[in-house]
Amino acid sequence: MAEFFQMIKASYQGGISQSPLRIIINLSLALVLGLIYSFVYRLTYTGKKKNKQLKAEMKSVQYTILLLTIGGALIWIVVADNLVRAFGLAGALSLIRYRTVLREPMNTIKVFYAIILGMACGLSQYYTAIIGTFFICFVLALIKIIVTSSKKSKQSKVSES
Repeated sequence: MAEFFQMIKASYQGGISQSPLRIIINLSLALVLGLIYSFVYRLTYTGKKKNKQLKAEMKSVQYTILLLTIGGALIWIVVADNLVRAFGLAGALSLIRYRTVLREPMNTIKVFYAIILGMACGLSQYYTAIIGTFFICFVLALIKIIVTSSKKSKQSKVSES
């Protein structure tokens, strides 16, 4: 057991540029911001919630956002500023083949933003991550308000006719 802890200590001294406490902070912040972002995604989802397939996709994307935020942070913690690690990780990740097709293009953008937020947390850019999360959530809320008001105005025009 002592050898195991020595191995962990040796790996920390030789290859990781962040302390364990910094890694925990980075991942915890990515978790909290990912939760906030996925919650706002659910609140601002503009697709038809009665369609079972789209409702299932909404839940799937919500969980994907959370996991990708944490995953993005973890990737940048691992890569840090090491170019060899970056190419190795890119090669390993390219082996993964995504077969899920998102029906709404906006979901692709939202997942992309989750990756960016995770990267910011992993690179210890806390202000960028926090401001970015609130800015993205503000934009999503604004889009939701615009979509809802346009649907209401269309419904009122149809009812007047």
